[in-house]
Amino acid sequence: MKVNVKFFAELRESFKPFEFECDCKTPSELLEEIYRRAPGLKEKEAEYKDLGLIFLVNGRDVRHLKEIEGDEITVSVFPPSAGG
Repeated sequence: MKVNVKFFAELRESFKPFEFECDCKTPSELLEEIYRRAPGLKEKEAEYKDLGLIFLVNGRDVRHLKEIEGDEITVSVFPPSAGG
């Protein structure tokens, strides 16, 4: 499958969008591949401590997916946010 990775908010300053091909079947496989291809992303996530980063696969939170399907997907990466 073709994977397009985009970064939003303050992450855009440190990471450029990229795309790659993979045979990832599970969310964990997909995230491992993204971390491998985006040096420093895992360290950036650690800066947010327990909040972590938000990964959306075609608009759906990766934490709620059991498997990755499709010929082409878009992964959107956001820092955590808070509001009130």
